[in-house]
Amino acid sequence: MRILYCNKYNFEFSGTEVYLLDLMRLVRQEGHETALFSMADSRGKPSPYDKYAVPPIDFKRPAGPLQQLRSAAHAIYSREARRRIRSLLSDFQPQLAHVRNIYHHLSPSILWELRRQGVPVIYHVNDFKMLCPSYNLVSKGEPCERCVKGAFRHVVSEGCYAGGPAASVVLAAEAYVHKWWKTYATCVDLLLAPTKFVRDKMVDSGWNPQAVEVLPHFQRVPNESPTAPSIDAPILYFGRLSVEKGVIDLVRAMRLIPNIRLIIAGDGPQREELEAKAAELGLKNVEFAGHVGGQQLNRLIAESCLTVFPSHAYETLGKSILESYAHGRPVVATDLGSRRELVIKGETGVLYEVGDVEQLAASIAFLYARPKLTQAMGEAGLEDSAGPLPEAALRSPDADLRKSGRGEGTSAPSHLHSRGALKNRLHRRTRRDLAL
Repeated sequence: MRILYCNKYNFEFSGTEVYLLDLMRLVRQEGHETALFSMADSRGKPSPYDKYAVPPIDFKRPAGPLQQLRSAAHAIYSREARRRIRSLLSDFQPQLAHVRNIYHHLSPSILWELRRQGVPVIYHVNDFKMLCPSYNLVSKGEPCERCVKGAFRHVVSEGCYAGGPAASVVLAAEAYVHKWWKTYATCVDLLLAPTKFVRDKMVDSGWNPQAVEVLPHFQRVPNESPTAPSIDAPILYFGRLSVEKGVIDLVRAMRLIPNIRLIIAGDGPQREELEAKAAELGLKNVEFAGHVGGQQLNRLIAESCLTVFPSHAYETLGKSILESYAHGRPVVATDLGSRRELVIKGETGVLYEVGDVEQLAASIAFLYARPKLTQAMGEAGLEDSAGPLPEAALRSPDADLRKSGRGEGTSAPSHLHSRGALKNRLHRRTRRDLAL
């Protein structure tokens, strides 16, 4: 089968692209042909289809009024992106399109061309952009659902987008245009949600339940078995440093557990504030490592005793949780959104109430003082992560196109199979109640 992937970046810009490029490699191993439609970027692996890539666009670059207007029009509906994907479709002739992060740089215009060419479309939900113009259902660092039912004006009135009022107006306009045109309902055959939580949000917002399925992300695990953490191993946070990630709670919690070291690996708009707060509190047990990736990040996870996911946002997944499990490390996370599916309290980690700094500190201290329990939880998470990759899904990548029937006639089976996020096969160990 020939599968066209659509994503605005062609290199490992974020976890989205890491997953996408790994998926494409696995699909090729199963004998399928792949092509990627994206922006042109020399950091991506060269491809015979690079000539169809959209020229790079930087929406944050200072520009005059006319250029700003052109950029806004491109973000809402890019004629150039549609023209370029039309040429690629003529050349590659895909039997299926797998769409991920296309907003602004490619724009939803390409969905209409895929529809016109009769190419079935799977849309892999990577964020909440269809429900929230600012992507993540967050306002002022807390969950927000004001736009979910189509009242996109709130992205302007609430001032929840960091790009400013003008950019917020463009985001609202984009959302309204494609709502009125019914772009997604018309052009997308199947939504793939990474968690049941995301699926429920999409269905609650009006999506046909038959057109939304759950396909949990797979996670690569190291070939080497994890070793037990050292007696003085630190705890670890890795990810973006922004208000909704709740890292400020973690910094404050460290004042209550001065005997435990914390490494914060990541960067973002809140880094200076977090560093200032750590200095204000006189914390000697907090280290800011900056942006870390690749093998260096793997080493940090492997050398920690547990990781912390303190986000105040719903999150579509929480890939850092899966990465922690892959290295045999349990997770302390907020009891919200997708974490309730990924973290099983008392089995693979601990959930605590969002924003409760004292409970967060107590949860960390509880596990830190019980290395055998901590190791057992990490092993339980690893057992799931080390389960089989969704090879069955790779053999039937056309998925279930029941919504429109446009997938009929393809040679592959008509459904995806995947393991659940966490199976009941986890080892059950007797332990005390973890309600701290």
